[in-house]
Amino acid sequence: MKTRENTVSAHSLAEAGRPIKRTVKTGLLMAGLLMVFLAPFNAVASSERYVLNFNDSQIRGHAGQPSTLLLKKSLKQQYPSANVSNMELRRVVLVAKSKMGRGGAQLRVANRATPTQKVDGHPRSFQKKQPRSFDRIGFRNPSNNSRGPWQVNLKGNLIVRKVVLEVQDHSRPRYQKEHRHYNGKFAGNW
Repeated sequence: MKTRENTVSAHSLAEAGRPIKRTVKTGLLMAGLLMVFLAPFNAVASSERYVLNFNDSQIRGHAGQPSTLLLKKSLKQQYPSANVSNMELRRVVLVAKSKMGRGGAQLRVANRATPTQKVDGHPRSFQKKQPRSFDRIGFRNPSNNSRGPWQVNLKGNLIVRKVVLEVQDHSRPRYQKEHRHYNGKFAGNW
């Protein structure tokens, strides 16, 4: 036989259970929605920038032959944990200057190459370290894929400060992307 005390406590438990059930249902609904919206990001590749520092290296070709910057090799040296085999090259920005303003640069990926682009410069600013004295030359990947070598062919007497690689990394999900800290002020602007 039920007493009034038991009825009251059962009634108060039922009232207390409603918000709990509602909270559990809401929580499960939110978790389900998050799974639906975050699941595609697991398969989507993350876009990353790698800054290859060349420390204002002076580079010149010999006997009319261009000098070559080996980008994959430099990427492996400066970022040993980077998995180059899972990366697709999207864009390259060369930060350099030529002594007489007649330098040239060309991106070569596998068997394809971009047209040669002019690298600006002036004899008075050639030895200066100021960022504004450097020219920024942008290239898009000329190849359909990123297999094979990634190279920048340079003609003329040039000083190369850095090369920025924009790649699509197919090995890591987007939501696990690391935040990289670059030396210098160049990480945010091109």
